[in-house]
Amino acid sequence: MSDEHRFERDARAFLELGPTDAPDRVVEAALLEIDQTSQERVLWIPWRLPTMTPRLGLVATALVAVVGLGLIYLNLPGRGSVGAPSPTPIVSPRPSTTTGPQPTIVDYSTIDGWVVFEHFGKAPDGTTPAGVEYPHSIWLIHADGSDLHELSAGVPASGKIAPDISPDGSHVIFSAYDSPVQVWEVGIEGGDPELVSTDCSGIPADCMDADPAYSPDGKRIAFLRATETSSVLAIRDLASGAVTTLPSTLSSVSNVWLAQPSWSPDGEQIVYHKVVFDEANDKIADSSIFIVNANGTGLHEVPLPDDDPYGDADWSPDGSRLVFGRCPIHEFNGSCENTDIYTARPDGTDLQLLTQPGVGYGAPSWTDDGQIMFWGPTTFYLMDADGQNSHRINESGKLTMFGETLGYGYYGLLQPTP
Repeated sequence: MSDEHRFERDARAFLELGPTDAPDRVVEAALLEIDQTSQERVLWIPWRLPTMTPRLGLVATALVAVVGLGLIYLNLPGRGSVGAPSPTPIVSPRPSTTTGPQPTIVDYSTIDGWVVFEHFGKAPDGTTPAGVEYPHSIWLIHADGSDLHELSAGVPASGKIAPDISPDGSHVIFSAYDSPVQVWEVGIEGGDPELVSTDCSGIPADCMDADPAYSPDGKRIAFLRATETSSVLAIRDLASGAVTTLPSTLSSVSNVWLAQPSWSPDGEQIVYHKVVFDEANDKIADSSIFIVNANGTGLHEVPLPDDDPYGDADWSPDGSRLVFGRCPIHEFNGSCENTDIYTARPDGTDLQLLTQPGVGYGAPSWTDDGQIMFWGPTTFYLMDADGQNSHRINESGKLTMFGETLGYGYYGLLQPTP
């Protein structure tokens, strides 16, 4: 998945800009090119839920590409803002590499609250014990690069994935990476996690709970309930523990599963993606985005171009748009050449590509003020809803994770601050 023409393309952009003003992306592309010469390898992570289907033996050791290598700077003009009307629904073509002036650097280091992110690989603070190569964990850091630390290290022992932050910013809910696959909750400041899936064993043949997402009022979670041969969306009342499944979303075959639910701001709908696995060829065949009412009615697919797999959708704070990725990161198994970020209206119209093709961006989420946070080739970024002002959150590099030394961060979230 290496882009062999990346360096040449950026060098050409550098020459067009002028040799006295080399943009950061050219320098970094050159460094990446040097670092990768003669290696020709791809960076990988294991699939999200290796115990979900009968292909356990294959998937438990299969590696899944996180993001493409390449440019880490972005300026794509001409994108619509959240909620902005469009005269006619359009599907935006993939833009070419821009060579014009770069935008003013945005200083995101003064943002309040925690950046909470899922992490794969050796600990970003260098504390991974010898012999432990690929732990799954959740970490926190401030936007200025301070106070990096793991959230409730060691509990559960099988690792943590798929975090979500409560609307008031006080708690983090997540699921265990491996069996028993259950949902847990803990205060964002740390402490002992509490088991939420008290009615689910977490054993693949019986019941697994995963991918929890808080409702807008923080009183419920949407999540995936699955076995080895089925998966369905469900809603849990956190106070009573009562679980309601949404039968219309049920998949009763082992090679089709659901993932990554997200609530609409009014709490009336849930968006998620459905993955189809090609067992004969041991790869993801397709991924599509669906919306269902919280009462289980109105299930429908979001109409998007048929030639790309989409997922990791999140609803904008005003409910007018969805942000999502091409090739959802948890299911991405190396079959995708690009991992891009798009927005569209919930009905699929006004599709807009916000990131530069061939670079590798993914796992987007909205912030409370309508920005988009996402994982880039080396770290986390923020950008405006129209793709402008895209820049690394932490310019100092303290939040940079790249290669095997410090692993990878993805599915990042910005803590809501009252």
